[in-house]
Amino acid sequence: MADEITNSMLLEHIQAMKYELQHQIADVNTGLQKQITVLQKDVHQIKEDMTQGFDDAKKDRQALHEDLEETMRVQGAHAEKLAHV
Repeated sequence: MADEITNSMLLEHIQAMKYELQHQIADVNTGLQKQITVLQKDVHQIKEDMTQGFDDAKKDRQALHEDLEETMRVQGAHAEKLAHV
């Protein structure tokens, strides 16, 4: 009889521990999911920022290239004028 009571109390204790662990695991999972969501948003923002940065750099390179071509054209025109003088 004492063994049955001991076993019954032990079973109840183990079930209570199991229930508590399940709740702790659920809380950890919820916390991790929130962190993953925040990280995904951060990664998405970084991706957008990088894309914008690359687009801006491309525009800047194009503008510099156009300025260089114009400078070379003007220098060529000045060189022709100097050659005639």
